[in-house]
Amino acid sequence: MKAVVFDFDGTMLDTENLWYTETMNYLKETYGIDLPDEVYQQIIGTSEEPIIRYMMEATNGAFDKEAFLTTVAEACHLGQQSLGFRDGFKEFFEQVKANDYKIGLATSSGFDWIEPTLDRLGILTDFETIQTADHVDEIKPHPALYLQAVEALGVKPEEAVAIEDSKNGALSAMQAGLKVYIVPNEATKNITFPKEATVVSSFAEINLK
Repeated sequence: MKAVVFDFDGTMLDTENLWYTETMNYLKETYGIDLPDEVYQQIIGTSEEPIIRYMMEATNGAFDKEAFLTTVAEACHLGQQSLGFRDGFKEFFEQVKANDYKIGLATSSGFDWIEPTLDRLGILTDFETIQTADHVDEIKPHPALYLQAVEALGVKPEEAVAIEDSKNGALSAMQAGLKVYIVPNEATKNITFPKEATVVSSFAEINLK
């Protein structure tokens, strides 16, 4: 292997639980609706469209999409400022750097969401390429983000490993031809992942050799 491409949300730091809590609270407080977990799980690693479709039907079209997206995003931006790395991530990241792997990032989020946190945590300049939703027409599970990441790193897909936490992210990387390791978090631990991906309980279990 020559390269490691990381996901951001839920993989490096546990933003997924933050998004989950803020989303559920907003929908309950504003519309009195308890969103089913199976609907929420569909958005992890991709866009909020499954929630929007569900809420439009549940409210007979009264759901205010823009208010939902804006309010939840603002709350999560604020909450993210106090988040640190997931347990074991920093040690694994330092190991990747020490072994001279090319390092990339592929995320369905926008650059303005990830940049302040990567800078605050001191790893922004460690990435040779950062591919975000701003760079593609289709986000995960479409393979575009990972295809662009490996191209920018100058390696073949089969020479790279993707580190993910979600099903949509895993599908994206697999379709691009990368080997995939999944380190589930609290929001994704009950999801059934593709059998071709390797699911581990901690970053320490990932073997890049």
